[in-house]
Amino acid sequence: MKRSRILVVAAATALTTVAGVLTAPPLSAATPDLTVNTASTYQTIDGFGAATPIFGGSGDPWTDSETQTLVGTGPGQLGLSIIRTVVSPVSSEWNLYANSLRTAKSYGSDVKILASPWTAPANFKTNNSRINGGKLRTDYYDDYAEHLNGYVQYMKSQGVAIDVTSVQNEPDWHPDYDSMDWTGAEMRNWVRDQGAKVRDTRLMVGESLRFNRAYSDPTLQDATARNNIGYVGGHLYDAENSGNLSPYPLANQYGKNQWMTEWNLHAADGNGSNIWGNPGNATVWNESLDDIMRTVHRSMESGWSAYIWWYGRRFYSFIGDGDAQYGTTKGQVLRRGQAFSQYSRYVRPGDRRVAVTKSSRTSGLEVTAYQGRGKVTLVILNRSNSAVNNAVVQTPQSIGNAEYTVTSQSLGAAAQPVSLGDGQATVNIPARSISTITVSEGSAPTTPPTGQPSSTPPPSTPPAGGSCTASTAAGTVWGDRYNTAVTVSGAASWTVVVAVNSPQSISTTWSGTASLSNNNTVLTMRSNGSGNTFGFTTMMNGNSGGRPQIRSCTAG
Repeated sequence: MKRSRILVVAAATALTTVAGVLTAPPLSAATPDLTVNTASTYQTIDGFGAATPIFGGSGDPWTDSETQTLVGTGPGQLGLSIIRTVVSPVSSEWNLYANSLRTAKSYGSDVKILASPWTAPANFKTNNSRINGGKLRTDYYDDYAEHLNGYVQYMKSQGVAIDVTSVQNEPDWHPDYDSMDWTGAEMRNWVRDQGAKVRDTRLMVGESLRFNRAYSDPTLQDATARNNIGYVGGHLYDAENSGNLSPYPLANQYGKNQWMTEWNLHAADGNGSNIWGNPGNATVWNESLDDIMRTVHRSMESGWSAYIWWYGRRFYSFIGDGDAQYGTTKGQVLRRGQAFSQYSRYVRPGDRRVAVTKSSRTSGLEVTAYQGRGKVTLVILNRSNSAVNNAVVQTPQSIGNAEYTVTSQSLGAAAQPVSLGDGQATVNIPARSISTITVSEGSAPTTPPTGQPSSTPPPSTPPAGGSCTASTAAGTVWGDRYNTAVTVSGAASWTVVVAVNSPQSISTTWSGTASLSNNNTVLTMRSNGSGNTFGFTTMMNGNSGGRPQIRSCTAG
């Protein structure tokens, strides 16, 4: 029988490394602060995303470079896994965003496309207009199905699969721009009678302004209509005040994942102040953390499977649009995007949210945990003015590796120190921050993994300040890392100084108490009673740089 895995965050002191990836054998365990129980599971995550431009004035289509920044999962990229776009009522406009969507699909990982119509063609509607609401005429119900299917098939011919197609954006909002009015019963009738005609996609109902369930309940309550949809969607405008930022039992009962498909807030800009290009602006950061990241957390706690922000490229969004009065550079990642990436880059489609409990020491943190791909991920909001130090992620098995990144007013998705011992990854959580701990499950070797051995004989040092000698075993190459084990003889207590050549940098240590200096090229390792062997991993940065050199070994 497979043993359920418990992941623990605790308070402890262990060996310290500076880069985000580490490997180590066990040291001493500590008392839990946060306990994640992977046996208790909730919703499966579909992703986190943002919208392409929708209306005139919001900019040209994303460039290839901008799209890659938004959907890529590499350094400096944001990892969006859902892209929302518009179904224009005019078929000649369908190609406008095709290249951006095609790039997102090909460059990103498991990227889904959500297509939302703001209105049907004017002649399908009771007011014969694209704007000011107006209803879809019942004698055009079948034509509207053909219209939506035509869009899906056109995009398919352009190499873009439309994963999800909404019936209507904001059916309860009738502004003087593209819009169309529905009731929940009308939406049910259309989905029931026409929904199956929209092929090669999954339909979404709802997308109301406040995630009003009156727009999706009728469809969920009708078996035929229900079978024609894949998702329920809604927006967050005033949803908290209306009580709709909460679990949706009826959707859960019928296995329909819920997506938050739009929200937009930029009250921090005042009257157009030039603040958005400054990553350290306190007003912008406070809004990002206290309003936007908080609602992402609450959406996840409510059991929703996706969170989709409004425009991905805008002065108040994830990458800048170059609008001079707001001070952003077009295509440059903004602090708000770096904050959002703490979810989007590390919590991936198919991961499953799991239970997490907190001790009194961490009661003020807002934490969700996820499991998938052989990893456990915690996203932590610390919206208080106090740091929480020595928080330790623990699994009953040894940790294969771990990564810790932080975004705050002064840090932009930056790798932060991680300590490892006894299957525990210890981190410090700064005040007013959002951070992500990702732990890969697996056995951590006491010596580096088998790889390509170095043929250089191991160097050694004479005793320095006492009877102590340190020598390196044959190093091994492990992917883009170079692993070195060091054996100390002649002393039970010791301090060893090791150096590597730039552009190498030491990223991981094990079996000792470590400190790093000189841009992580000099390691000082002290014994901690766990034995006479320690090791470290060097990021080769495209250049092996020669073997690591032992500078000194001091007994005592």
